[in-house]
Amino acid sequence: MNLRKTLISLAVAVALILTGTSAFADPHQGMPPHHGMFHTMGLSGLTGTQQHLYVLAGGKIMQYSLADLKLLKAVDLPKPVPPADKSTGKEEAGKFPPPPPPHLPGPHGLWAGDGALYVLAGPMIYQFSTPDLTLKTKVELPKPEFPKAGH
Repeated sequence: MNLRKTLISLAVAVALILTGTSAFADPHQGMPPHHGMFHTMGLSGLTGTQQHLYVLAGGKIMQYSLADLKLLKAVDLPKPVPPADKSTGKEEAGKFPPPPPPHLPGPHGLWAGDGALYVLAGPMIYQFSTPDLTLKTKVELPKPEFPKAGH
């Protein structure tokens, strides 16, 4: 009988410890990344020139030597600018920010040619010089116009 009480007490103690430690766990664990990071994580692509292979993954552009596939350089994609907040600037007490959008990486891809690397990342086109991967220009694509109802 004594052994049974001890085992039950031990099981209850372990259950309480496990439940209690989860309350102190990182509250952001398992949450999706910040919207800027969230935007770039799903993008991927691959292109190359006669000397280099360019890989888009994890928000980075990586340049590899074609001869031996050694990583030569890696640069971060520019962080997307969050949309302008159209509120009056006064936050209502107890209001939480809207949930992040569902994970849709949007259009993306790479193309290398004429001494440049072109990166399509969501609504932006970035032009990098090659082989140094310096950002030369960026262009925001126009917002699509959706068909009007009734047409």
